[in-house]
Amino acid sequence: LGTHSRGALLAIVAMAIVLWTRTRHKIVSGIALVLVGVALIGLMPGEWEQRMNTIANYEQDSSAMGRINAWWMAWNLARDRPLGGGYDIYDPAIFARYAPVPTDVHAAHSIYFQVLGEHGFVGLGLFLLLWIMAWRTAGYLRRTGPLLPATQWTADLGAMTQASLAGYAVVFAATMVQSGASALVYANRCPS
Repeated sequence: LGTHSRGALLAIVAMAIVLWTRTRHKIVSGIALVLVGVALIGLMPGEWEQRMNTIANYEQDSSAMGRINAWWMAWNLARDRPLGGGYDIYDPAIFARYAPVPTDVHAAHSIYFQVLGEHGFVGLGLFLLLWIMAWRTAGYLRRTGPLLPATQWTADLGAMTQASLAGYAVVFAATMVQSGASALVYANRCPS
């Protein structure tokens, strides 16, 4: 929270929701989450609140509008080239052809739109398939781990992997992660 990152706030909320849905004590844990959340927000400086309020007023944020322009560029590029435009798509010539505001060349700041622009619909489908497979594998661990005493720890691994995947899925939607090929993206997808 102290980084003033809007994406981090959204990721924390997503992970808290996943963890809350996994608990047997929903009322107690729900009250605890609300109390901790209110306390943490109360400790944040005024600038933090102003920064978080830009989530609702994104039209007034030039950075957000630049990202949305890049998202439209990636969408239009993928529609024209279903296999994507390659790794060098953040170029004035590409934006001139595919972006609604051709002179506003921005990185997408969204791993999904970056993959869509660079690798097209096929690449985005494969990328999302990795997420789905990791989520399902973690769910399998969560369900089957408690069956044997020696594998009970895998249930916690699966549950925490799903919580972290939820956080990654949200934070990668609109934050500074620039590479769909980043090792960090894949490191958490392979519980073993």
